[in-house]
Amino acid sequence: MRKKELDMEYKIIKKINIGGSDRIFYRCTKGKQTFILVWDRDIQTYLKLQKHLFDRKIAVPEIEWSDEDANLLLIEDLGNDSLYELAKKRKGIYPAYRAAIDELTKLQIDGYNDAPINVYYDYEHIKWEQEYFKEYFLYQFCKIPKTRIKKIDDELELLAQEIIKKTEPWRNFFMHRDYQSQNIYIKNKKAKIIDFQSARIGPLTYDLTSLLRDPYVNISKEAERKLIDYYLKVLRKRGVRFKKREFMNIYNLTGLQRNMQVLGAFANLSLNKNKVHFKKYIPRAVKLIQEALKKSEFKELFNIVTCPEVCP
Repeated sequence: MRKKELDMEYKIIKKINIGGSDRIFYRCTKGKQTFILVWDRDIQTYLKLQKHLFDRKIAVPEIEWSDEDANLLLIEDLGNDSLYELAKKRKGIYPAYRAAIDELTKLQIDGYNDAPINVYYDYEHIKWEQEYFKEYFLYQFCKIPKTRIKKIDDELELLAQEIIKKTEPWRNFFMHRDYQSQNIYIKNKKAKIIDFQSARIGPLTYDLTSLLRDPYVNISKEAERKLIDYYLKVLRKRGVRFKKREFMNIYNLTGLQRNMQVLGAFANLSLNKNKVHFKKYIPRAVKLIQEALKKSEFKELFNIVTCPEVCP
């Protein structure tokens, strides 16, 4: 990786709108090659994690150059075939999901050793996600009174304790924390991963639920089951074994937690950051939570996500 100024050799083609972060992206050219120019205020975290993952042959974008003083990066252009775009077209979707799972297991296992991060998906972070869901989705977006929201506090505490207890044997893995279809690109039939800056050390199942219970993409229950089986098969080859029932219990708990965080994020982005297009994904996220809660012990939580304010 070399550091240099952005000069007249590079021509900006267009600005790219990606996700909900504050980072800014442009597609640019140099001769016949295209690159992505990124402005990132936390460029040091990106560079640190990119080097760690790249050195372990995990498929993250290559860096052409960086300028830390200007918070600028020029990185590999992964093209337009995100998993999200392919899913919309129903084009090569199952091989693409298997490629995403192949890369996920590498990220989780090979990315763990000597990972340059000291943040964990722990009890405090779980509670933060729950408060995020309550404040931005239930209170601000749905306008449910705080006295009504308070009724779910005991069940949210139980959920947090269950996640901590049941994921204990499977917590020491590299966790992307937002491993969903818009952060995965398919290039030369391989998956490449972006937006890994909020990585944690945490449980295996959170990233898989982010991928397979993704509000951006509606995959069938049959497809989800097959891809879970494929994931477990890949893990077994790496020496990581789950009992299927035990795995599904943890998967369901972390999937519920994940989509509460997602609803908080969608509400906050659409209401407070002028990114109103995130509203269109809220119904799918609500449905995923409702399905996860139907046969659960969390009755108050089920009642609140099926109330008229959430489902008008």
